[in-house]
Amino acid sequence: MKLLMTALVLLLSGCAQLMNGQAQPVVVKDPNLHIMYTTCNGAAEGWDTCATKATKTCTNGYTVIEKTENAQGGFRSMTFQCKK
Repeated sequence: MKLLMTALVLLLSGCAQLMNGQAQPVVVKDPNLHIMYTTCNGAAEGWDTCATKATKTCTNGYTVIEKTENAQGGFRSMTFQCKK
């Protein structure tokens, strides 16, 4: 029973990490131009997750430079520029 409870706790914590969009960080591509890059992959994250990360990163708003998605929709990435 103890083993089952431990496995359940580990499984649930793993699911919680997948649902947390911040697990995939925003990366600075060009600090001089305020250009950033992030991903929002898998079934647990969508384009709205990328947009939320950009909004939290750029206090004055942002402009999307590029969005990419593979054919299956499992990998999504967004490059954006913070407004000054």
